[in-house]
Amino acid sequence: MNNISERIEQFSAHWEIFLLMLSAFLIGYFFAWWTQKSKFGTLTKRLKEEVNQLQIEKQKINNIDTIFSEIRPKIVKVVKETQEEINVSKPAPKIAASPDQVAAKAKTSFVTYAKSKPELNFDNFGYADADAKDDLTKINGIGPYIELKLNEIGIFNFDQISRFDDSDIRTITELIDFFPGRIDRDNWVGQAKALKVY
Repeated sequence: MNNISERIEQFSAHWEIFLLMLSAFLIGYFFAWWTQKSKFGTLTKRLKEEVNQLQIEKQKINNIDTIFSEIRPKIVKVVKETQEEINVSKPAPKIAASPDQVAAKAKTSFVTYAKSKPELNFDNFGYADADAKDDLTKINGIGPYIELKLNEIGIFNFDQISRFDDSDIRTITELIDFFPGRIDRDNWVGQAKALKVY
């Protein structure tokens, strides 16, 4: 009898532990489910609304395509009628003018404003030729194209650039079609003086 009562007590103890563990599991499970639902519920709802909105917009686009495909023949017809009206109302084509006549008309039609280019004062910064040429691209702000433009106007070496004054800089800026003020900002004169030492 004692043995049966001990087994009943053991069974009830195991049963109580099982029920306690089951209730803890269920509480944890439902709490996690509720947390996830509250956390992602609004996100899910918003995404569903966006998907529905996109489907509505897609339907509108399909409706527009349908309407356009129905209207397109009418548009083509109106365009053809308009072109025919234009072609009918056009005057007879003129006989092409000779190249000399075109040139004479162009000369009389357009006014030309001749602006004289300024002259460089080589006495101020010195003369040089291609034989005494330095690599001007070593100066920050002078690339191969600007170097070529400088060479075309007679500037070939660091010694010349190091002697520029403000009037020379303005003249060179205009002659090579460079950005106004850029020569001063890049300090060509200072860089040329430093490179001339080497």
